[in-house]
Amino acid sequence: MITVVSTCKYKLSEEEFVRPIVEIVRVCGFDYKIVRYYEIIDLNDCSKVIICGTALRDFDYLNHIDNFELLVDFEGDVLGICAGYYILALLFSNELVRMKKIGVYDVKIVKENPLVETKNIRGYFLHNYALKDINDNLECLAVHDDEVSIFRVKRKNFYGISFHPEVLNKELIVNFLKF
Repeated sequence: MITVVSTCKYKLSEEEFVRPIVEIVRVCGFDYKIVRYYEIIDLNDCSKVIICGTALRDFDYLNHIDNFELLVDFEGDVLGICAGYYILALLFSNELVRMKKIGVYDVKIVKENPLVETKNIRGYFLHNYALKDINDNLECLAVHDDEVSIFRVKRKNFYGISFHPEVLNKELIVNFLKF
């Protein structure tokens, strides 16, 4: 079972940020459930969690960060997209910096990883914050300029992606689902 977490305060935003993820999960043949950020996430019956992104000015999910703390001890796999990237970064004691980015940009893969099979990709970015520096809990897998675009939590299969792979890089989500 895949748990898909919506970080969207408004249901309409789920059409843009959650539905594309659910469609990829469905096409890959996985069962899933959708949980909203303000609900307690039940991890008992799931092997993977995908935390979706949300609208550029929607930060209400950060008022419920305590609902995500149980992920720290989760034994399964986690993929955090945009808002999910923020959540994973914060859970593992990293500091986000203001870095507004909207549009399609080159992403350089700096460390081999199971999400991306090429050395460079183009990603669709839509965010206000990102990581410039990371602490010892994370390892940088990809960058755009001085931004950590993809990271992995050390000793876990937790990945944070600052851009939206559901737009231009669906294979990253498919690769996550298949490992």
